[in-house]
Amino acid sequence: MVMKNVALDKHHRPLQDLRISVTDRCNFRCRYCMPEEIFGQDYSFLSQDKILSFDEIERLTRIFVSLGVRKIRITGGEPLLRKNLPKLIERLNKIDGVEDIALTTNGTLLKKFAKDLYEAGLRRVTVSIDSLDEERFSYMSGNRGNVKSVLEGIQAASDIGMKVKINMVVQKGNNEQDIIPMAQYFKEKKHILRFIEYMDVGNYNGWKLDEVVGKQTIIDMINEVMPLEFTEANYVGEV
Repeated sequence: MVMKNVALDKHHRPLQDLRISVTDRCNFRCRYCMPEEIFGQDYSFLSQDKILSFDEIERLTRIFVSLGVRKIRITGGEPLLRKNLPKLIERLNKIDGVEDIALTTNGTLLKKFAKDLYEAGLRRVTVSIDSLDEERFSYMSGNRGNVKSVLEGIQAASDIGMKVKINMVVQKGNNEQDIIPMAQYFKEKKHILRFIEYMDVGNYNGWKLDEVVGKQTIIDMINEVMPLEFTEANYVGEV
């Protein structure tokens, strides 16, 4: 079936998802993403005039929606550091054709903003958390934040009615022992947990292949404890 006014990738899948970064700043210094030795006190982040304004983001979103985009994901850096973010969510939610808006966050500010975000129209949030162990969590986040604040943010979003997903980056030698505890904990909480393979991020994080825990290894580990079942994508090209 040919879909009118929809952009397709080279595999003829409809491009329906748009990620919008609202800031390059983050209050974490995760070693696999923004290591402190690179993103230290003297690092020059983008100046205010280089960041897309809310007007520019809304205009671009309308253009992408005219090309078939239906789902918007707000990211950063840490997007909750962007001032008045709920107002942007509200504006995007009013665009005809936008069917879904989600937010990816490290969760430390989520408890504070959950109510405002929900009232603005946000219904889905993805929270990045790599361990439930305080020491390993602190190490992987660059010794910033704590597990308690992130879990409180997740609970606040869930309590107010948001659908919550969890992202866990797995890095061999750091947190592969947390795969099963994380799976058990978030299964009990009824939140979807997604495992992310450790990957190179712009040559900034000292990526090494021998620190990657492959997808099949993770699947096999979990399947031994909690048998898994394959599920189909909800639609072609689902992200």
